[in-house]
Amino acid sequence: MTNPKKLELINALQLHDNVLHAEEQAIHSKDMKTIEEVTLQKDQTLEILVQIKEALDQDGIDISDLSEEIDRIISRQEKNTELFRGLHIQGSNSKAKSNPNQNTLQNRLRKAYRE
Repeated sequence: MTNPKKLELINALQLHDNVLHAEEQAIHSKDMKTIEEVTLQKDQTLEILVQIKEALDQDGIDISDLSEEIDRIISRQEKNTELFRGLHIQGSNSKAKSNPNQNTLQNRLRKAYRE
C-alpha cells in the first residue's frame, strides 16, 4: 500500500504535468493571456510540490521510484521554457519595435521564464 503522503505527491505531480501541458498548448497558440494564467497556476502547483516533498523528506519517505516521472516533468518544463523563448524571439522581431508599451505582459512572462 502506498503511503498517503506519497500518494499526495503522485497526485501533485499529475496536476503539475497537466498544467505544463496547458502551458505548452498556450505557447503553441501564442496566447499570451493564457500563458500568463497558466504560469500563475504553475507557480501554485510548484509550491504544492515543494511542500509535499519537504514533508516526505522530513518523514524519511523514499520517493526514488518516482524519479522517472519527476525527470519527465522536469524535461517537459525545460521544453516549455525553450518554446517560450522561441515565441519571445519571434514576437520581439515582429511586434516589439512597433509598440514598446504593448509588451508589458510579455516582459513579465519573460522574467518568469528566466528564473
